[in-house]
Amino acid sequence: MKENSISISVLSIIFGLSGCVTTENGVAISADHSRALSGERTKMGQSYNLNEDCTAATIANIKLVEAPAHGSVEFVKENIYSNYKDGIRIKCNSRKSLGVSEYYTSNSGYSGRDMYKVRVSYGEGTIKDVTVNINVIKN
Repeated sequence: MKENSISISVLSIIFGLSGCVTTENGVAISADHSRALSGERTKMGQSYNLNEDCTAATIANIKLVEAPAHGSVEFVKENIYSNYKDGIRIKCNSRKSLGVSEYYTSNSGYSGRDMYKVRVSYGEGTIKDVTVNINVIKN
């Protein structure tokens, strides 16, 4: 298949996404508001970039720009379910494809607000900066 004939769709899902703004340099900026139980590993989101046949076109490169003050973040390459809303790739939602999941774990016993920032890129020009705001709740 010719490189220029491949149709690629990029999607970065962050649970609770509250909006996205694109800056002058083309970087999309968004913020997420989530909850997690104190000390419990919690999935904050996932990123994927699938071809029309549901195989991974590229794997997201996620860099931690600002670490959380009261916990840690882990990025795991794993098979995940996509969440396309429409288009030809909606069929991919019923089967797992390779992507990157984002997990947050607060320090044990901590409760209150925490946050971290990530930069997500896909190697094909899409770049997103995401601020994740977390309300950590005691068990």
